[in-house]
Amino acid sequence: MAASWGVVSVINKRLLEDVHPVPLNFLVRIVAIGGLVVVTVPLTTLHLWPYGFGINGAAFRYIAASACVTWLVAFTAYYYALRAGSVGIVAPLTSTDPLWTAVFSLLLIGVALRASTLVGMAVTIFGVVLISRWMEGGAGAMAGPADGALAPLPADPARAAGGPGGALRVVSLSLLAAAGWGLGPVLVQMAEGAYGEPSAFMMLESQLIGMLSLGAFLAWRRAPLFTRRLTGPRRRRMIWLLLASGALEACYAVLFYLVIDHIGAVLTMLLSSTSPVFGIAAGMLLLKERLRARLALAVAITMSGVLIATAARLF
Repeated sequence: MAASWGVVSVINKRLLEDVHPVPLNFLVRIVAIGGLVVVTVPLTTLHLWPYGFGINGAAFRYIAASACVTWLVAFTAYYYALRAGSVGIVAPLTSTDPLWTAVFSLLLIGVALRASTLVGMAVTIFGVVLISRWMEGGAGAMAGPADGALAPLPADPARAAGGPGGALRVVSLSLLAAAGWGLGPVLVQMAEGAYGEPSAFMMLESQLIGMLSLGAFLAWRRAPLFTRRLTGPRRRRMIWLLLASGALEACYAVLFYLVIDHIGAVLTMLLSSTSPVFGIAAGMLLLKERLRARLALAVAITMSGVLIATAARLF
C-alpha cells in the first residue's frame, strides 16, 4: 500500500508537466474507477473475497463526505503543492496525515491519543517548521535535476518554492492535503462501522463522487486540461503515465479499505506514512532530485516524529 502511493507521487510529478493539477486529479479518478471495476467486480461476483456491493444510508453519507474531503480538497492541494515543490519536500510534509488521523479519531470516534502520539506530533511539527524555514534558502536548499534529467516545471517566481512566500505556500498546501487525508480514513472507518464491513460499492462510490465533484468544478471554472499542446510522443507518454497512476491508485484504494477493516484508521495511516521513503527514493532515481544535507535532516526529523507516534501501536 505504502509503496504504491510513493511511486504515484513520482508519476504525478511527471504528469504535472503536461496536465494542470485539478484536471490531472479528475483524469486519474476516471482511470482509477476503471481499475477498481476490473479488480472488485471479479472478486465480488466470483466470491473470491467476503465483501459485496452493499451499503446503507449512513455509510453512503460518510463515504460521500470522505470523497469530497479526500479528492476535491486534499488531492487538489496535494497536486498544487507537488507542482510548486519537489517530491522530496512534499512527501514528508504530507506524511503527517496519520497525526491528523489521530486527532480526528479522538474528536469523532473517541480514540484516545497515546503519549507517544503527542510526542511524535511535537517532533513532526518541529521538522515541518525546519523544512519551511530552510526552503526559504531557495536554490541552495534543494538541488535541481542532475545533467540529462528532466527540467523543473516553469513557475511564477513569486510562487516558486524559493521565492517570497513560496515556501509557505508549499508547506500550507502540503499540510492541507495531509489534514484532508487524515480525516478521510476516519470517515471511512465510520462508514464501515455503520454498515458492518467494507464493500466494493464504497470503494467505487468514493472515486465516482470525487470524479463528479472535480468534473463539476472544472466545468464551472472552464479550466484548460493541458499545460501545452501535446504532440505524438508526449501524448503517448502522458497516456501511459496516466494509466500507471490510476492503476496504482486503484490498487491503493482496495488495500486501504481492507487494512482499515482489519486494524482501524489510525494504525492504517501510521503504516501508510512510510510512503515518503519510497517517494523520495523514486524521485532521486527517476527525477534525479538531490536532497541537500540540512533539508535531509529536516526530512529525517519529520519522519522520526511519525515513527515515534507509530511505535507504541506497531510494537
